[in-house]
Amino acid sequence: MRVILIILGVLSIGYTRAQIPNFDRPDRLDVLTWNIEWFGDGNNGPSNDQTQLTNSANLINSTNCDIIGLCEISNVNYWNSLLSLCSDYSGVISTWSQTQKTALLFKKSEYDLVYSKHILEKYEYEFGGGRLPLEVCLISKNKNKIIDTLRVWVLHMKANTGSTSSKITAYNRRYDASILLKSYISSFSQDMKGLVIGDWNDDFDESILSGYSTPFGNWLKDTNYTVSTYNLTMNGDRSTAGYPNMIDHIVASPGLKGTCVLDSSSVLYANNWISGFSNNTSDHYPVYSKFVNNNKSSNSLTEFPKKYHALYRDHLGLWMLDGKDIGEENCEIYSLSGIKRFSGKLKKYQPYCELVLIKINNSTYKYAEDDAQL
Repeated sequence: MRVILIILGVLSIGYTRAQIPNFDRPDRLDVLTWNIEWFGDGNNGPSNDQTQLTNSANLINSTNCDIIGLCEISNVNYWNSLLSLCSDYSGVISTWSQTQKTALLFKKSEYDLVYSKHILEKYEYEFGGGRLPLEVCLISKNKNKIIDTLRVWVLHMKANTGSTSSKITAYNRRYDASILLKSYISSFSQDMKGLVIGDWNDDFDESILSGYSTPFGNWLKDTNYTVSTYNLTMNGDRSTAGYPNMIDHIVASPGLKGTCVLDSSSVLYANNWISGFSNNTSDHYPVYSKFVNNNKSSNSLTEFPKKYHALYRDHLGLWMLDGKDIGEENCEIYSLSGIKRFSGKLKKYQPYCELVLIKINNSTYKYAEDDAQL
């Protein structure tokens, strides 16, 4: 009987994957965000954890996106099983104590991991009672993709649940968290390429709390940012099975301005491909956006050595390279796409919060961490 069940499972996997759209393109950045309802916790989410795991792996492998943000990963063992089933991907999962964790999957062939961490630790209350944004920094391997470092923030905002007064309190927490997160991201260079993805638990046209404006108006007012999924809101799409609103979104930083393919975003109503999806897999649908590389540099990355070095500022504000004070050396600083950002003497306290290539007295270094920012 066990052999028969396994064979049936394999046949089911093949049948499902044949129908789910494949978004992979070598010259494009394909991004997916998805809340997998209480993933691996059958007492709260879908009751059959194995079915949820199989369906989730099928969907992820079939869509074949470059970057996938996940919410509500509630069992680390099932997270590890998901990674083993999605062999084309590496992954990072949040380390906070909350059961519902956020995570990021990224294509091994496309990106190297630079670092991951939680941010805004002083504001656990605002961010869903401890669900701090997960910041992940990647470096692209593929010159046809968007080149440079790419930062991704995966978030899961406070839910709109409880009594009327509880919902108002939750709204205020989402509003405050939105201000805090945008202020943090805006402290980076305008050229920084970043994506904010996840379950925002509210919409961008107006709040899901009746009579309230959107708590995310600060993103819309700053036209340097692109809410790539805003068209889905305006089209009347929904990102959950039980409610009529878009609460899962993708926002691009100023460094990606102009790269989002207009009206490319879509909700993957996966019940069209996976029978009983909203009951056996998730009450949220995956949400997708695509970006193109329109900021290619004529400079080649191959001229730089692959060895990583650490450039940082110590507690006195002195620039250090591999633990050695570089003083006021003549430097050239480049983005990882080869665009020159600075030329001259690197002085104390000079702000620079971007992963870069640096030439010091004609010696070239590629570094992966900047403690001034980390």
